[in-house]
Amino acid sequence: MKKANTSANDSDTRSKQQKLFNMLGLMTSKVLGENTYAKSSIYSERIARGLRSFLPKPLLPSISLAEFKMSKAIQMGYLVAAKDLKAVTIDQFNYMSLWATGDNDSSTVDRAAGIHFSEYLSQSDTPDKFVVGYKTAVIQFVRAIAGTGGVVFRINSALQELDSDQQTTLVNQWFNHVNQYMDGASPFVTINNESKKASASEETTSTGVAKEISDGFLSNQPLGDAKRPLLENYSYNEDDFTEEHDLPKMMTDALGKVSLTDDINIFVNNTLAGMLNSLASLGLYALIYKCFNKSNPDLVGAPVTDSIDRDTVIAKTQAAIQDVGRYFDLPKSGADLAERLAILDLSNAGSARNAKHQNYRLRYSRVLDKDQPTVNDRGETVKVSYGIFETTHQILQSVFLMPLMVQYTLTRNSLLEHIADGRYAATRNVSEPSFELTASISDYVDQLARFQIDQLMGLVRRGKKDYDGLSQAGSFSAFSHLMRVYPEVKSINPKYAEMSKATKHLYYWLYQSSFKDSLPEDERAKL
Repeated sequence: MKKANTSANDSDTRSKQQKLFNMLGLMTSKVLGENTYAKSSIYSERIARGLRSFLPKPLLPSISLAEFKMSKAIQMGYLVAAKDLKAVTIDQFNYMSLWATGDNDSSTVDRAAGIHFSEYLSQSDTPDKFVVGYKTAVIQFVRAIAGTGGVVFRINSALQELDSDQQTTLVNQWFNHVNQYMDGASPFVTINNESKKASASEETTSTGVAKEISDGFLSNQPLGDAKRPLLENYSYNEDDFTEEHDLPKMMTDALGKVSLTDDINIFVNNTLAGMLNSLASLGLYALIYKCFNKSNPDLVGAPVTDSIDRDTVIAKTQAAIQDVGRYFDLPKSGADLAERLAILDLSNAGSARNAKHQNYRLRYSRVLDKDQPTVNDRGETVKVSYGIFETTHQILQSVFLMPLMVQYTLTRNSLLEHIADGRYAATRNVSEPSFELTASISDYVDQLARFQIDQLMGLVRRGKKDYDGLSQAGSFSAFSHLMRVYPEVKSINPKYAEMSKATKHLYYWLYQSSFKDSLPEDERAKL
């Protein structure tokens, strides 16, 4: 990869580095006993896109402390790694996990290793042992985060173990937390105060977003039955060989003070926590802002069942949760989510202190070099590969979506039942939903469903009028023509033609609701 406008010297340096990494690939394959590191086209594509949600293979075993003490080259490699791992990025961790599970492709090693790796490797008399030491630190780092019982395992398990009531409580608490500083602001618009003084609301929002990154919801709020917050002051206490070497001082002076434990703690408490807190918090807010909104007419067609039994609704919604996510066009990866959240760009916000470092939208969506997006040889900016963290992204989307959809579905279906049996035949003049006027996001979603269904009661009225006048639409296509042409019903939703098939069929069901019992079964609209 390269940056735009690189010099000839930079190009020459990259060429030398590439040759070094190619040599390293062959060498480490031999050291680790691998015959080949060629990957299938499908696997290579998954690596390139970073959409893997689990470690591709088990972690390689790391060397023991006794083996570590037997070789100065191994010790040096380990200490250089500890120096390089002081500021691991999300994208780098993805490639570290690939390297730690046996992928020795030069492009993988290039993005996994830190800036001092090639320099010290070229100076080593026994480069194979240097690599073993360096890679041992990488494996231990990855194991702490992605291994069995590691940080990601604990986060994902805690989220997956929440029951339906706990999910609802969590979403209510989490949204209330975010809305305190967002206060109805769009998450898809950047705060830009470069040429004007920030308003009080803009200051509140930008300060809140910055606080979310530095000390956000999951760092302070326990989940479910837990007594302590999920990301509160993580402290690594497993293997760390940085104090076990016997290298002379003259060999280690240039490295300075290094500690794998400190590296891992910094990554979890700063990098990972900041990313997870901000993307999850603002991702939840964006989901509600965009999808559970009175201006989203397609929401009424989203439920996957017409049942009014809570357990049935929960089971069927859970089984179809990925389909629901696609229905709403939810972000497919962490990088896609970050790219949509323009509010994460704090570079021109009133609270920005070091502007070039505060474009978190860019930092979480693109691989950067000196705060500028890296471009590949096709001239494309390179997206951050979230790797194993994609699992957490998908779990969080499910945890957020489930209680919202369950509440909306139950309310919608209850109202449809009332319409079907004639108890609800005319508008009830339901008020618009408001975050400020409801005690929780669950209450808001309930009110939203009531409002949206009430806005469609004109279809019930028109259906009865047409039936009484013997002029009812006799087919779905005839009804669709009615919706596109006649002002009385066209005004209910001028964008009817753009709606999903599910929403259109719900409209047809409402139109037929007053006379459906007089129709043959095969002519009745189905939800």
